[in-house]
Amino acid sequence: MMAATEYKHVDRPARWDCTADITVVDHAGRELFARLGNISDAGFMAEAEETVLVGSIVSVELPDRGEVRAEVRWSNGWRFGCLILAA
Repeated sequence: MMAATEYKHVDRPARWDCTADITVVDHAGRELFARLGNISDAGFMAEAEETVLVGSIVSVELPDRGEVRAEVRWSNGWRFGCLILAA
């Protein structure tokens, strides 16, 4: 058990700030306007006009990457984070 003052380091890919406008196609086929907040080799964080469902698979056109499918891993209000799935 970790003491209250100990911190566990979580190794994760580097992220780059990004403010590109994107369209997210959600699990129900809705096209939602969104804006990227950051992007990494493994995923991205964005803010959409409506909430998205955690666990759902979305399709999005990312700058310099093209169209990708991603799994929504977390959601907090209109912000959400995705793991990009292998093609």
